[in-house]
Amino acid sequence: MINRRRELFLRQIESINQVFISYGKKSNGELLLSYGFVPREGANPNDSVELALSLKKSDESYVQKSELLKKYGLSESQCFPIQITGWPLELMAYAYLAVSPSSMRGQFEEMAAAASNKISNKKDFRYPEIEEQALQFILDSCESSISNYNKFLQVSGSLDLDVTSPKQLNRRLFLKQLAVDLCNSERRILFRAQYILRRRLRDMRAGELRALKIFDGFRNLFQ
Repeated sequence: MINRRRELFLRQIESINQVFISYGKKSNGELLLSYGFVPREGANPNDSVELALSLKKSDESYVQKSELLKKYGLSESQCFPIQITGWPLELMAYAYLAVSPSSMRGQFEEMAAAASNKISNKKDFRYPEIEEQALQFILDSCESSISNYNKFLQVSGSLDLDVTSPKQLNRRLFLKQLAVDLCNSERRILFRAQYILRRRLRDMRAGELRALKIFDGFRNLFQ
């Protein structure tokens, strides 16, 4: 019955009409693993890249933070997906936990729960006193990842092969081109995140500097 309906549907399509197929909301990496191709750079609105974040072992609260993360199914080294449009709340929560001082240990569990998506109230989940440090932490991780991509691309060399015609390539070059295309696509997302983070940090620091100048101005009035 299903095949009959499909046959009738196909008969209704004229020879000049295009037929499209949807692979679902998948990143370029998922499309490569599942279907063996990588869309052109910027062509996939669902593309994402995994950003690795890790607790610092030099943190005096490392053990407590690590245990809380394990309690909520996470580890001291965790990956979060980021897209060209931004990153999830869970990534920010993990960053808050990673940079939070021991004086904030009362909020550690709330941060760990939010990083695992096991918190009911997410609307106002912010810690303004450590937001700058958290953003810098994410930026450092982002730039480290970009550096790794750059090294891979330098080693791989410059390729610009037509991967739509794999029969014209040997298998090794074809797979290498796919890997290069995937790296360029994911690095593009990281560059966008880097830009957003740098701009936000710059605006925050400029605001703090203006506030300090205003404070100094008032203080000078009363001296």
